[in-house]
Amino acid sequence: MALKDRLTGKGMGTRQKIILYVLLFVLIGVAYFYLFYNPAMKEIRALEKKNVALQEKIREQRIIAKDLPAFKREVAKLEAQLNELLEQLPNSKEIPKLLRSISDVGKESGLEFVKFAPKGETQKDFYAEIPVEIEVTGGYHEFALFADRVSRLPRIVNISDVVFEKPKVVGDRAVARIKCTASTFRFVPKKAEEGKGKKKKKRRKRR
Repeated sequence: MALKDRLTGKGMGTRQKIILYVLLFVLIGVAYFYLFYNPAMKEIRALEKKNVALQEKIREQRIIAKDLPAFKREVAKLEAQLNELLEQLPNSKEIPKLLRSISDVGKESGLEFVKFAPKGETQKDFYAEIPVEIEVTGGYHEFALFADRVSRLPRIVNISDVVFEKPKVVGDRAVARIKCTASTFRFVPKKAEEGKGKKKKKRRKRR
């Protein structure tokens, strides 16, 4: 009864009733703040952050959409340039034919082959380099003609490490033993490389 009287204000003076009601309102306010207002505000702030992020994303997408035609043109231009480059890099099936072409060009230029030895591939980024050790006998003019014709092949071939040895006069021309390296390049598709990597990982897991 005493608690009920206090809550109802029975037996209290006016001042005490006012203080009691004020305390009750404060307690109700605090409870509302922690139970309803504060969680709601946290949710509102979270929604505000999401809204800002979405607005920024929409703005970025509008910019992309606005520049999309120019972007597509630039991509098409780059793809065309890449295709032109790749056309100069033979695939693995074309390598033997290219090596025969180099040998044929040398013979047509008047050189006699002493050595023609393809070496192992050296892997690069999107291509593999295939060096070929070449040793021929012939004149300076014939070798210059050979180098010029090789540079005109549809595929990229680089002549390097040229060494002239034992020059001698045969008839009315100078003849020498010439050593060099002819490097050609093979295109390595990325998908093939990724496939190899995945197979290796699977093999490791099986172990």
